[in-house]
Amino acid sequence: MKRWQLGFWGCVGLTLAGCEEPEQIVATAPPGAIIPREAPDKDNPAEAQGEAVAVAPKPAGDASRKAPAYTPAEPTAKGETKTTKNGVKYETLKAGTGEELKPGMVAKLNYEGKLENGTVFDSTGQKPRPMTIGTGQLIKGWEEGLPGMRVGETRKLIIPPAMGYGANGAGGGKIPPNSTLIFEIELLGVN
Repeated sequence: MKRWQLGFWGCVGLTLAGCEEPEQIVATAPPGAIIPREAPDKDNPAEAQGEAVAVAPKPAGDASRKAPAYTPAEPTAKGETKTTKNGVKYETLKAGTGEELKPGMVAKLNYEGKLENGTVFDSTGQKPRPMTIGTGQLIKGWEEGLPGMRVGETRKLIIPPAMGYGANGAGGGKIPPNSTLIFEIELLGVN
């Protein structure tokens, strides 16, 4: 039998055998895509979506752990330095009057990052970069020190190693392990 005949008879066989219609068509999305949905049952959203309810064991002595509340790092007076709960120091260098940056927003930023000795390890130059705040994609110091900024504001962040790159360092050796990071960040816009 020739190759084309095998293909032809294979298709005929599939056609005659037929395929049943699917009971349910399941939509697919690319990996990492977030598909927003609303639960029809507000009291039990997992079961309302046909999902199994899984209860994670709680650590001993922990009554109930909730996600940390959003705490903005409010702008400071010129020359005043404040410190966040995890040790990120920040200072407003230029006040902004626009919309406040909140977790989940995409911020359009210009920035320059330096080590304590003044070595610049990263900079946007004059090409602003969009970054999403509050998703865990940025270093912890940015996630804690940027929310609360207002469009037009320039802020200086001094980030301790534990809130930066820690004992690993980064940038192929540009940022040594356990480095304190200093950033000047200008918030140009939010979405």
